[in-house]
Amino acid sequence: MLAEPEEVFAPIGHDLRVCGLRTRLVFTSPPGKDPQQWRDLVVSGVHLGSLEFEPELIADPEPGTAVKSLAFHTQAAVLENLQQIEVSRAWPACRGAHQHPMSLTSDGEGGWPYWRCPVAPSYRWPVGEHPGV
Repeated sequence: MLAEPEEVFAPIGHDLRVCGLRTRLVFTSPPGKDPQQWRDLVVSGVHLGSLEFEPELIADPEPGTAVKSLAFHTQAAVLENLQQIEVSRAWPACRGAHQHPMSLTSDGEGGWPYWRCPVAPSYRWPVGEHPGV
């Protein structure tokens, strides 16, 4: 059974919120595309573009695959638009004085993705469990 796009996005939305960013997905219908697969990403009032919720990823028995793909595209959109977003700190925030964003990775294909500090790799949080700033 296919999950709804909002369900797949929920862990990423959590990590945005705990880092001080307001987020919402807006139903959209790009010309010539299946409207069930697309949502516009709005972060802290800034439209960052559209996210595609590919049916084959959402139907994957390993939900980490779809979450990792969406987390990757969401992080890229946020980092590309930092100047426009009210809380212009790299996302997801790393710990303490680290000003860099955490890196997205996973252990093997289909594994649940996590955010990892690029300087201290042992500091890591599963997507959806970021502790915030």
